[in-house]
Amino acid sequence: MKPPDRTLGTRTAWTIGRVIGLIVKTAVPLAVLAAAFVGFKYFQGSKPVIPTRPPVERAWTVETLVATPAATRPSITAYGTIVAGRKVALRALVAGEVVSVGDGLREGGSVAAGDPLVEIDSFAYQGAVVEATANLNEARAKLDEAKARLRLETTALGRAREQLEIAERDLERADTLSKKGSMSAQALDTRKMTVLQNRSAVEAGLSTLDIYTAQIAQLEAQIDRLDWKLNQAERNLEDVRLEAPFDAYVGTVAAEVGKLLGVNDVVATLYDRNRFDVRFALTDAQYGRILDEGLLDRPVEVRWHVGGRPQSYKADIVRVAPEIEAQRGGVDIYARIEPAEEQAPLRPGAFVEVLLQDKIHPNVVSLPATAVYGTDRVYVIEDGRLAGREIEIIGYDGSDVLVRGALEDGEKVVVTRITEAGDGLKVNERGAEEAPAPQSESPAKPSARSEQGSASRDG
Repeated sequence: MKPPDRTLGTRTAWTIGRVIGLIVKTAVPLAVLAAAFVGFKYFQGSKPVIPTRPPVERAWTVETLVATPAATRPSITAYGTIVAGRKVALRALVAGEVVSVGDGLREGGSVAAGDPLVEIDSFAYQGAVVEATANLNEARAKLDEAKARLRLETTALGRAREQLEIAERDLERADTLSKKGSMSAQALDTRKMTVLQNRSAVEAGLSTLDIYTAQIAQLEAQIDRLDWKLNQAERNLEDVRLEAPFDAYVGTVAAEVGKLLGVNDVVATLYDRNRFDVRFALTDAQYGRILDEGLLDRPVEVRWHVGGRPQSYKADIVRVAPEIEAQRGGVDIYARIEPAEEQAPLRPGAFVEVLLQDKIHPNVVSLPATAVYGTDRVYVIEDGRLAGREIEIIGYDGSDVLVRGALEDGEKVVVTRITEAGDGLKVNERGAEEAPAPQSESPAKPSARSEQGSASRDG
């Protein structure tokens, strides 16, 4: 008989010990958690009771503006540039070598009307004047000669006519005598021949008069032509000296002493310093509104910011650009500036600010842009809360918006920007007394720990 298996008993004992160990390991954490929960509930029950306040509605502090509908004429602010009212590219009128240049003929210089700018060598033009004068005098002398011959031929023609009349009377007497037989036929023929000769002399004299008359007409025409040539030569001689046509600023200069200039070569560019325009653009809407009340001769104010402070100039609209540039849009307007003597002199190309009056908008309210929500809504205060009003934007006056709509005269429009703006939102008007914060309805209850402490102090 075999003894019992000790190995099996040992394994069974080991399995029971392992199970007991697992139970102990599980029970200890659970006991710790249970103890922690009991402690938490104890401390929670013994904490002091903190009094609570009822929720308070937030009120936004805002600024307001009283709505006062009225007729308003806003101003339009535009920007433009100064352009020359009169600009000329001065050109040489005659060709030749430049022998002198005026002191003011420098780029950026200033010249007055009549100041010498350029003088061209006049030798050839003086010779042309002398030659034209000589030709004219020669033609006039020929004319005098032709007129003298005409007078001489006129006198000779008168005598030839007298001789013809005498010869014709002599022929009549001879013809009478011949019929009576007192004169021979030969003598009669001689007298007829004399009449024919005198008649030929008269006809030749008439032809000579016509020739001299034609010659005189030719000479008179030639004299007119030569007289114009002389005037042209004298004018060319005057044009060798080029003078400033008006008070001007000098732009680009293309003439120096010794330079050979041809006819129509540019000498310098001049800008009239007493006539300046400002060119600025209006939008199609602005142009259309102003056009209703008349555009030309409308006064504008031009401000040139120079020298630390703006210079203000008066101007009047004088013209509109003939075409609209599609790339830029809008309409270009030109206004004539009238600078005063004590004001800073203007220069072409200066960037300026232009102020002009817009059309009158009746029954509108002017509000800051912050008062408008979206494009058609503002808020007023009713019983301390916001109330929306539908409006329509009519125009702009600088940074302000001109609106018209369901706004009553005297209503307070909120101009402070509020992100949460909406009907019924509670607001306080800045400067008004704010409502006091509500108080708690019941006093705070003492906690259990406080009661115990007071009981121990009483004891």
